[in-house]
Amino acid sequence: MLFLVRSLNNQGQSTLDFIEAQSSDKLLSRLDQQQIIALSITNVPSFLAPIFTSGGAKIQQEEVIELMESMYLVIKSGLPLHQGILDLAEDSDNKRFKNMLLQIADDVHRGKSLAVSFEPYKDVVGVMILNLIRIGEETGQLQVTLQRGASFLRRVNALKKKAKSALIYPSFAFFAVMGAMLVWMIYVLPQMTDLFKEMDVELPTLTIVMMSISNFLSNYIGYMILAIIVLIIAFKISHKKFKDVRWHTDKFVLKIPVIKHVVSSFNIAFISEYLRLALVSGVPLFSALDTLKNNINNELFQKALIEASAEVEKGNQLSVAFKKTKLFTPFMLRMMSVGESSGSLDSQLELLSEYYYEKVDYYAENIGKFIEPVVLIIVGGFMALVMVGLMGPMYDLVSNIK
Repeated sequence: MLFLVRSLNNQGQSTLDFIEAQSSDKLLSRLDQQQIIALSITNVPSFLAPIFTSGGAKIQQEEVIELMESMYLVIKSGLPLHQGILDLAEDSDNKRFKNMLLQIADDVHRGKSLAVSFEPYKDVVGVMILNLIRIGEETGQLQVTLQRGASFLRRVNALKKKAKSALIYPSFAFFAVMGAMLVWMIYVLPQMTDLFKEMDVELPTLTIVMMSISNFLSNYIGYMILAIIVLIIAFKISHKKFKDVRWHTDKFVLKIPVIKHVVSSFNIAFISEYLRLALVSGVPLFSALDTLKNNINNELFQKALIEASAEVEKGNQLSVAFKKTKLFTPFMLRMMSVGESSGSLDSQLELLSEYYYEKVDYYAENIGKFIEPVVLIIVGGFMALVMVGLMGPMYDLVSNIK
């Protein structure tokens, strides 16, 4: 719920702000803890809440990681947990994150468990982290599970950044080359062909085709750009709304040379790290798979995890279940099979996550070397067409001048 609160702080200053809270009673309790006097509280209608939301930027993964690490240090030092969360809230500039922390601290201070306090924010911290907190409280190892959760989030966050950086260069190279080719076709080629026409030079078929393409681009480039923008917007909307669109898009991406290795390695590293964390924390494998399938964005891997989860439920080994999906690499399947046979699956999964993390890192650093030949071939092919198309007319032009 969102409230418009006019209040006096402990320095006597009047403030007006939007504050999120689960109820007005909890809001008053939180304000009382902060030594803030509420002068008026107005409940903002739910349909207006998205407009007047407490503002702040979206809660970032780095902030969640900092929260996990801070709670680990607070418990380790023996300080009251709710006080540590309050101190972290005071230092936060993100109002949305600050309100979340204040609400969690208030619930913990009231005697609720940390897992129950985090329940309303499971979409922010993730179901896996919520399960770790719950298991940590049940087993008395909350300090350890918080540390593991923070390490997991930090590792996954670094992995995502590496994967994104690996995909930036190909996108930039593609659009740069296409832009240069369009500029040449729209502005340079027409000037040369006008000269050929003035000099009454006979043009070969290739040159005529290039002139036709150039004229078409010159006349309709604005409409084409508008159509591309509309298509991109339509694709983004349909990609977000329709599962089939996402599935076919992910399937297409996994067929693109080089890019498919980045995407595949990232997802395998993420799955391996996720399952390893679940096993060492005492989460049942079936529950981990059930949670994991809802925390992975790639539709192909999500479908594979759903199928694997059904196979594990039947009593099959994890490696056998993954093999039936025909999506995971033979190397991964062998490592998992060895781990299951020797009783060291968590160790094998750790090795797998390390191996595929390094692969993503390798592609991120060297993808330029893979893409450069493709860019050169495209540019070289285009320039070859231009040269062949202009060579004959240029020769005829020089002959006419003589």
